[in-house]
Amino acid sequence: MAAKKIALFIDADNISAKFGKQIIDTLESRGEIFIRRIYGNWEKISLHGWNECILNFSLRAVQQPDFAAGKNATDMSLTIDAMDVLYGGHAEIFALVSNDSDFTPLVIRLREGGMNVIGMGNDNASISFRNACNEFIDLDKNQTSAPPPVPKVEPLPPPPAKVSKKNSREAQSQRDKAERNKRLQQMHSILRETAKTNSGTDGFVYLSRAISAFAKKNYGFEPKNVGYTSWQKFVSAFPKLYAFKGRGATFSYRCLTAEQKSSGDNLQKIHDILHETATAHGDEKGFVNLGQAGSAISQKNINIKDFGYAKLGKFISAFPSLYEVKNNSYRCR
Repeated sequence: MAAKKIALFIDADNISAKFGKQIIDTLESRGEIFIRRIYGNWEKISLHGWNECILNFSLRAVQQPDFAAGKNATDMSLTIDAMDVLYGGHAEIFALVSNDSDFTPLVIRLREGGMNVIGMGNDNASISFRNACNEFIDLDKNQTSAPPPVPKVEPLPPPPAKVSKKNSREAQSQRDKAERNKRLQQMHSILRETAKTNSGTDGFVYLSRAISAFAKKNYGFEPKNVGYTSWQKFVSAFPKLYAFKGRGATFSYRCLTAEQKSSGDNLQKIHDILHETATAHGDEKGFVNLGQAGSAISQKNINIKDFGYAKLGKFISAFPSLYEVKNNSYRCR
């Protein structure tokens, strides 16, 4: 007898990646998992634990940005795809992995369509979701726990050499600068690689593709760790490097020509100088006088007016997600 065709849909926002192997092993004992999809906003660091499962078990990661703060559109995206598979008529069993009661109507509709629905989740899974499924598998109860590893005893390190507070701050500032520059380069590299391999005839590519590619790299940081509240804010901060259009899920970009990159480099240098000046000379609240940053920028032979701003204060005010301005001072957010 031919193996049952199973369509697997995982809500990554509600299930830990530690159950990935258990989910696959359990379902493969029931039939052939011919559809393997996992949904989430892969820009979130909290979901990066799924990266290894995505690679090892050939899961198709579906990027679903959060269109509004505090909301997530994963449920709707997963539901639409599940209904498409139902109408395709090839699946015999649907496996929905979540704890969310919002999937209860989907389960009921699938069963009305003659499908056998297996729910999988944790102890805190919604009662309505559990009861709607033909069968519900509690991942916590079915997981075999391995004994804790024996801690490795390492020799105590030698006591650190005494350094002055000033030297310590300068050394930390240099480390912070190097780490930030490394992260910025990684983000720009992802944007360039994605545009090179996925752009259309007009050179534009959806930003969500770059976000997915970045998530797979598992770098362990987000745009906010380098001063940007989102990927869209990051791309928008480099108008000399990227052209962009649309918003939300339709936001797309393209890399500009080589002749324009020198101006873009100077724009990045301005941001770097602003961060360095705030780190080295900021007061107890992080504020630093605009004049100190202006002098540092002038020493690099960079003119703010070349970017369309009459004064440095106007330039800083154009990036409210990066800087806070107060009187004649600013600080990095």
